[in-house]
Amino acid sequence: MPRFKAKNYFFLGFIFALLLFFHYLGWLSVPERAVRTLIIPISAKITRWQSASQDFYNSFANQKTLVDQYNKCLGQNQDSDVADARLKDLEKENSEIRKQLNFFHRRNFTAVAADIVGQNSDSAEKMVIIDVGNEAGIKLGQPVVAGDGILVGTIAKIEKDIAMVRLINDNQSKIAATILNRDGSLGIVEGGYGLSVRMNFIPRNEIVLIGDKIITSGLEQAIPRGLLIGEVAVAENEAYQPFQQAVLTTAIDLAKLTIVSVLISN
Repeated sequence: MPRFKAKNYFFLGFIFALLLFFHYLGWLSVPERAVRTLIIPISAKITRWQSASQDFYNSFANQKTLVDQYNKCLGQNQDSDVADARLKDLEKENSEIRKQLNFFHRRNFTAVAADIVGQNSDSAEKMVIIDVGNEAGIKLGQPVVAGDGILVGTIAKIEKDIAMVRLINDNQSKIAATILNRDGSLGIVEGGYGLSVRMNFIPRNEIVLIGDKIITSGLEQAIPRGLLIGEVAVAENEAYQPFQQAVLTTAIDLAKLTIVSVLISN
């Protein structure tokens, strides 16, 4: 068997040497041209296929890189949006705190700041829960304000470290108030199941105009005069009624309260 392989190798070597000799003599030019004619198109197709394969691979790699970069940018944008939202929330909170501090400084009130931590689940009542209670000196009936002295409600229930605030649009809320008009009209501001806030018992002979400001009158012991409640949106003076009424627009959106202060002395 080894001798047979050796003979084959010798024969192949002889054929190769013979072809090489004929090539240098130019005797193989015609068959070589024929072979080239056949091989060149095949080689060109193979080259184009290799090029297309490389382009496809590069394109795939570029697309993958592009997708990775896009996802990275998307994640960075989301992080930026979250940070921006937090910053805006902090700015809003700081602005609210500054307004309340300025008001207390001008009026020399003693107050306890509180965060809104929940709402009453009873749809018939409009109350919010704050994170301070009787340990902080909170008592029933004390006024709760937001912003620059805006009355939003009064303390209705107290526990050790939380309290319930009855908002001024609650149907059981009643606040002695006065209109900043020529007559200084007095009345009672009452809530309407969270749907409206009205001022009742306004004398019929006094002039009430749309846009007139309404403040607390100071006729209640726990609530000082001058806390802003809202302004007149609609005045109703019916001939058959003993008093006129006014529908109010509250000075602050009661559904968007986040930080309030409880006036514990005035």
